[in-house]
Amino acid sequence: MPTGIGSSVFAQETHVVMAKGVRFDPLFIYIEPGDIVSFENMPTHNIETLEGLCPEGQEKIKSEIGQNFTQTFDTVGIVTYKCTPHWGNRMGGFIVVGQPENPGEILDAYLATTDEEKEYLPARGLIKKLRADMEKQGLV
Repeated sequence: MPTGIGSSVFAQETHVVMAKGVRFDPLFIYIEPGDIVSFENMPTHNIETLEGLCPEGQEKIKSEIGQNFTQTFDTVGIVTYKCTPHWGNRMGGFIVVGQPENPGEILDAYLATTDEEKEYLPARGLIKKLRADMEKQGLV
């Protein structure tokens, strides 16, 4: 278990996202800063974050196609990722790290970015699904 000087002991949690056909399961996950996400069953898939659809300070991610991938997420916010080869099928997902300030405004900004950056258009429906889930949980 990691510890920090002057901080309390905390447990890093590992979350698993599975590639199933041309979708990720679960489509979105809620984690705490410092948690790990493991992407598994990736024989023809990869993970790539979408610039402009991630929090400021989030490291760009682009994994190798066909390789399982593990990443620690420390930056609070909403991380959008895709499978590059299957993006036309809307194969993407979200990682909500911590409790982002103004998540509704973040999602609105992400939708606006999909209007400006046409290659992000497949994210529109996914963003709407995330908003509905966050509203259901009282987070927006």
